[in-house]
Amino acid sequence: MTAIIIGIVLAAIGGFLLYNRRFALNKAMNVRYHETTQIRDELEIYKSVEAGVGKGNYSGKIVEFKGICLAKNPLEAEHSGTPCVYYEATVSRKYETTEKERDSEGNYRTVTRTHTQTLSSNTRSIKFYLNDGSGDDIMVDLEGASIGAVETVDRFEYEAPRGFDISGFLAGSRTIGFQYTERCIPIKSKLYVLGELSDRRGEISVVKPSKDGENFIVSTKSEEQIVADAQSSAAWQYYGGIALIVGGVVAAVLGILKVF
Repeated sequence: MTAIIIGIVLAAIGGFLLYNRRFALNKAMNVRYHETTQIRDELEIYKSVEAGVGKGNYSGKIVEFKGICLAKNPLEAEHSGTPCVYYEATVSRKYETTEKERDSEGNYRTVTRTHTQTLSSNTRSIKFYLNDGSGDDIMVDLEGASIGAVETVDRFEYEAPRGFDISGFLAGSRTIGFQYTERCIPIKSKLYVLGELSDRRGEISVVKPSKDGENFIVSTKSEEQIVADAQSSAAWQYYGGIALIVGGVVAAVLGILKVF
């Protein structure tokens, strides 16, 4: 019976991977399909029709821009202090526990296991302007975006973070140290932006598309890197999904044969 359950679970995971693969393929297709335009050209089109459609009613056009990000009052990344428009920062505690476990023969043994405990996880972002050198800037609202940030911190320290009370840690555990990670979009980063041009939030800006199936991407990676990553993700999900389904069917069949 256990083999049957395992088989069903494996097959279900495989099916999910095959289903989820379409999102990666859709992302690669959308990025390759859209052509990069100039911010100035798109703003001129907007200004020519703004009066006719009315303020707050211009939306639906998908645009692809490449430029650098600018902000008058940037954020300061939590660990590195990097001026940025977006960051995600975590602090994790790595610790060991000593436990007794029983083997299949009923004998006890002492084992040491390593664990990770997240102490803090913060993500912040602000609206910013994208400059592509065409003579005009455009606002980008990161809400709902698939963000490709750069790694700015990945360090391990033995000292506890300032302000953390270590007395609350689990009794019977031994702290190894603390892992700091941080990813951000620094000011003046070169960005790839794919999204919807809209003034429904007041100022004309690039926002998350209102139509299902359209991607909203803001990334420090190049267009070519984004496509390659999406295709790679689709490939491993396809082969991984097939392998899990086959493995699941085999396990289920073996389980059924044992039952009967």
